[in-house]
Amino acid sequence: MGLFLPTRLWSCFLVIATAIVPSTTLNTNDDLQCSWNASNSLTSIIVEDQCTLASSSERAAQANAWHPWTQKPVCVGSKTTKTSQHCAFVKEDFQGSKSLLIVTNPEVVAGDVSLVEDLDSQWTSIRPPLGPTELPPFNVDTIPGKGLGAVANTSIRSGDIVLREHPVILQLAEVSRSIGRMQALWVLEEGFIRLPREDQERVFNLSRSTGGHILEDIIRTNTFGATLNKVAHFGLFPNVARINHACKPNAITRFSPRTLELQVVAYKDIMPGEELSISYSMLNMLYQDRQQALQEWGFNCNCAICSSSPEVLAISDGHRRRLQEILSELEDPVLAGSPSLVAELVDELEDVIVIEGLTAQAGEFYDVVARAYGAMGEMGKGRMYAELALEKLVRFAGYDDERTAKARAVLLEFGGQPGTG
Repeated sequence: MGLFLPTRLWSCFLVIATAIVPSTTLNTNDDLQCSWNASNSLTSIIVEDQCTLASSSERAAQANAWHPWTQKPVCVGSKTTKTSQHCAFVKEDFQGSKSLLIVTNPEVVAGDVSLVEDLDSQWTSIRPPLGPTELPPFNVDTIPGKGLGAVANTSIRSGDIVLREHPVILQLAEVSRSIGRMQALWVLEEGFIRLPREDQERVFNLSRSTGGHILEDIIRTNTFGATLNKVAHFGLFPNVARINHACKPNAITRFSPRTLELQVVAYKDIMPGEELSISYSMLNMLYQDRQQALQEWGFNCNCAICSSSPEVLAISDGHRRRLQEILSELEDPVLAGSPSLVAELVDELEDVIVIEGLTAQAGEFYDVVARAYGAMGEMGKGRMYAELALEKLVRFAGYDDERTAKARAVLLEFGGQPGTG
């Protein structure tokens, strides 16, 4: 995402608004309400209730009818129905002073509008500060062979939060087939031009890789996976997008579905002058699978591990294949009567985690181990690994990640006390 970063002027931006007439009709049901309680948000399980939709054609005529959005939503509908199915929602005072464009369907944003409103102080009070100042501990500099990248300007300790950022754009990952591509692009553009000029420029200065429509290209090249009301979206975080990829990175990202914040956390100690890196792919993927996945971002990976000799790559792939075999064996009911064999597999699993630098995924691996011990009645061992799974997932996935929530439930099954972590 820092591979090549051209500056684009408005003259390059393709505007196709005149080709499509939008529909502004949104479904609504004013009798339905959200039941989420912000004051107990850190420990409650959020239920999937139906809620009042954000806006409708009937309510749009009223003052502030499209609250919490600061501009009237722009929508299109399918050719076969009058109901709007794809809309741009703009909030220019997100988190007080930030701008946010959400391109999605009305039902998604209606699920819990508190996500884009001011949050209860309990959510922000648990976050450790970046340090004495809010200045990031890195500079964006030119990296030979990569374009721009993030370079540490001070010592960063493992576990330190390097960067926090909210998205400028959230775009629905899978648009309804009834919405044409040109319709979807029109909605994206109409929402984008409603963002402040400085945010538009930040987006246009990001890398492109696939050609074609400039905004679509930028989003495809620079976005990260995110969720909005448990629905998959692509999130554009311009500052995080400056950090280049490595298959054995020195930092990881974790997304909060409750605050919509993406954090970059140091995976290991980082020295001044060292380039920051994150992985754009799953850490445990094989070499060829990584290369194929990374081509979606428009580049072939030449990081330290991918530039290794064929012999070194073969050894690494062998470790990773063995890891998958171990996980499959741990889920095999045949092992139910053999705690000693499980212990041997766990020792081998932990060796692979260290050798291949997969600690960020250890929480998910330990969850499998906990369940294996539980299946054979070894509740003490199961609880120990369930605690380890939760600890790792809180650190690397985030306290409110779906996987972390499942790990809390597993620990409860073993009689543990997950607390708020």
